[in-house]
Amino acid sequence: MLEKILFNLIAFSIFIIIFFKIIRKNDTNYIGILVLEAIGIAISFIEIRIGIDANTFFKSIRYLFSMLLPVFIILMELKGLNFSEIISSFLAKILIFIGDYKAAKSILIKLVTKYPESYMGHKLLAKIYEKEGGMRKAIDEYVKLVDIKGNDYKSYFKIADLLNDLGQKNEAIQMLENLMKTKPDLYECSILLGELLCEQARFKEAERVYQEALKFRPTDFNLYYNLGIVYTMLSEFQMAKEMYEKAADINHKAYGANYSLGQIAFIRGRFRCRRKILQT
Repeated sequence: MLEKILFNLIAFSIFIIIFFKIIRKNDTNYIGILVLEAIGIAISFIEIRIGIDANTFFKSIRYLFSMLLPVFIILMELKGLNFSEIISSFLAKILIFIGDYKAAKSILIKLVTKYPESYMGHKLLAKIYEKEGGMRKAIDEYVKLVDIKGNDYKSYFKIADLLNDLGQKNEAIQMLENLMKTKPDLYECSILLGELLCEQARFKEAERVYQEALKFRPTDFNLYYNLGIVYTMLSEFQMAKEMYEKAADINHKAYGANYSLGQIAFIRGRFRCRRKILQT
């Protein structure tokens, strides 16, 4: 009997804490926890009222619902975690998995409206907008992620990548160049920046980007292959040949590098022939 009385006192105290948390935050996500607590307390009251001891199953339910789960949530929030954010994000991920983007967005918009600094909420919204083709809205969400977490380099890169998809090449290049100053070892950034610079025939700048990236990934096939293309466009055929050879050594199955080697040999051969004709 003493155990049941102590249980009810502790459980009811926790119930009051959760109740005032709902009042203070005005967040309905906590109502489910409150209902579970009420179920656990009700089981204990029924035991006292009838004068029986519940079996192991009901005792487990009683302790889980009324004490363990709410105490875990209270401790979690004391460490700075937001239970409402976690539960909303979890539900949204399930809805995204089954393809119900509309319901997922509804939950997430409600979450970020209530908690504007919700990193998980904005991140999931960005991914949904991106899948739906709403690139502008996706960019807005990624910007918010960078505002929340200043060292979120991946989100910063995503903004540049989406700007590129929207045809805003100069803006994308500017963002990527700024990112490279802060995070020079970000491989995806180096690859995309190099491609954009090549598209604008800024081959010397692309060369510097790829060469800088090689300091962090000295055995990367793509970097050597792209450098081969850059040197080809700069008519530095010996350097192009060396880059293609290194690329082919790294991945001998990549026939593109070997094919490009043949093209370089052909181009150099044509230049020699023209020089001989001019001499005669």
